[in-house]
Amino acid sequence: MDTVVYPDERVDRALTENMVGFKLCLTERHPDFKEAALGQPVPWAPTLLFTDGKGRAVRRSVGWLSADEFLDELKIARGSAHLQRGRFDDSLELLESVAGTSPEAGYYAGVALFLKGNRDMDALKERWNKLRADHPASDWANKASVVDDLG
Repeated sequence: MDTVVYPDERVDRALTENMVGFKLCLTERHPDFKEAALGQPVPWAPTLLFTDGKGRAVRRSVGWLSADEFLDELKIARGSAHLQRGRFDDSLELLESVAGTSPEAGYYAGVALFLKGNRDMDALKERWNKLRADHPASDWANKASVVDDLG
């Protein structure tokens, strides 16, 4: 990722504007590695841990990503952080911006709509049905199929 993804201007800009990052090398264990990894095992590199402003984990990704995939991950991580803080409009903006390529983002956009609308079941069903239509073979569409049982 050091030679392809991080030098990408879009990635550099997104990281500079929205993140505070640091990098740990798996082959040179730093004394603070366990704390930095939030006490979770790091089975493979790269492992990306996204936290909120208080150091709480909001997302984790394992494995190499292209620049476009990495940018989507950043948006999903930020959207997840906003969702956890109850900032549903901010969460929706980020999640919907990548829902076309990420079924997971579409799933969580439904959650944000549901919570934003004071448990608006119709909004949740509409978003999850869109997810199922756009990404029918995804695991996230399968998870969203519960809307069939919600009446």
